[in-house]
Amino acid sequence: MEANETILGSIDPGITERLVTRREAIRKGASVSSTVAAGLAMASVPVALAALSKAAFAQTAGDVTAVLNFALQLEIFENEFYKAVLGTSSSSAQNAAFAPVRSQVPAAAVTALQQIQKHEAAHVAFLTANGATNGLNLTADSFDFTGNRGNSPAGPLVRATTELSFLLAVAQAAEDTGVRAYKGQAGVLLANRAVLEAALRIHSVEARHAAKIRRLRRATGAPGVVKFSGTISGGGAAAAGVDNISNPPAGVVAAFTAIYAGEENVTQGTANVATLPNLPTTFNALAAQEAFDEPLTKAQVVAIVQPFFKPTLS
Repeated sequence: MEANETILGSIDPGITERLVTRREAIRKGASVSSTVAAGLAMASVPVALAALSKAAFAQTAGDVTAVLNFALQLEIFENEFYKAVLGTSSSSAQNAAFAPVRSQVPAAAVTALQQIQKHEAAHVAFLTANGATNGLNLTADSFDFTGNRGNSPAGPLVRATTELSFLLAVAQAAEDTGVRAYKGQAGVLLANRAVLEAALRIHSVEARHAAKIRRLRRATGAPGVVKFSGTISGGGAAAAGVDNISNPPAGVVAAFTAIYAGEENVTQGTANVATLPNLPTTFNALAAQEAFDEPLTKAQVVAIVQPFFKPTLS
């Protein structure tokens, strides 16, 4: 996969043609395997593609495998993050690191985080069962959730282990990174209606995860820029809505700037959406920014998450 390609953008058009054929057969009443059904129900674009490709012609080598392998790395990261927060990690060190903040998490938030973690664990299991390979041999101890790759001193996000508002901001950032990595691919899939439909259905569930984290944040004092809907206003660190975090370190500001870079975009194709004619008088540039999801390239995702991985990503 080229470094500047979006995660789904590297999929061979010939592969998606076969996926469409299989998806249309399912639509018209053909039998569907339990793995396909599970994949379409899960909140992950790579999971759905894995299920459809597996059913269509067994696992196809090449670009799809690379997509799924990279997706598996991200899913393992998210799964281990939530397990560490909840104190269920296989690493005693990870559990101990989050012990101070764990006691601050309200019961309702614990329930929500448990459900999100179960989704991430299901994604890991499903991707692995459908051909993705953990080539880096990632385990619970492969991550540094403070953002300094296991080096001393701890990284700029260490306050997530002691401050609830900081923890939830980091969880939101993690969700938004994953969502941006897997969405915004409509242009790639427009010629493949069935795959596009499946991707959009799954994307809607991913967006609900991001929205839920925002609701938890608003309940703990996050500013109004943190939308209940999960939509993003503006770009850069300001879009993260970290006003309820006192004196965020420069490294945190830099990380959030990278995660939300480009979300302030109002240009789609050749049109500036904020200046189109006949718009309602209440429409403004922020509404245009919120109306569209911007993708992250693989290179951008790697740059964002590498500080949390001790092994080197490629």
